[in-house]
Amino acid sequence: MPASAPPPPCFVWLDLEMTGLDPDDSAIIEIGVIITGPDLVPRAEMERVIWQPEEVLARMEPIVREMHTRNGLAKRVRESQTSLRVAEKEITALVSQHCDVGEGILCGNSIHTDRRFLVKYMPMLDRYLHYRQVDVSSLKVLASAWYPDKVAQRKAPSGHTALADLRSSIAELTHYRTHLFVPPTTTPGGNT
Repeated sequence: MPASAPPPPCFVWLDLEMTGLDPDDSAIIEIGVIITGPDLVPRAEMERVIWQPEEVLARMEPIVREMHTRNGLAKRVRESQTSLRVAEKEITALVSQHCDVGEGILCGNSIHTDRRFLVKYMPMLDRYLHYRQVDVSSLKVLASAWYPDKVAQRKAPSGHTALADLRSSIAELTHYRTHLFVPPTTTPGGNT
């Protein structure tokens, strides 16, 4: 009996909005997740705005405060009824419907920072993620160095929300899949 093929990877596209970039003195204020497979077609998504107390928001880095005031996220954080724990449970429940523990491949742009926040603030969700990651920013760096004419012209997402950022990242990886990961062509004689 032939061995069955392993299941396709579960891509967990994740983006966090935070009050700063250091998990030791910054907090998560929004999380977005889109689940895809290798085809990059969204299968499920969820976004949660996380309430934080005023003293946490007061420590926001100035550039972050300006951005999240302008896009309305700071106001939505103040109005949110969703705690960090509830957001983690809801996002983890969604991820667990698509990935087994330790098998979700974390995807996004510059996701090393997001991963540091997950380890510290959302360990239950982090347990569902594999140690391997797909960082689209790495592909952009390599494309810029090796194939500058193939660099995706990433449109700035409107509003700088987690899901908008993720959709932009998926579109960027789709571009690289189409333009950089091109299967070899086979000639009639079988040569490539």
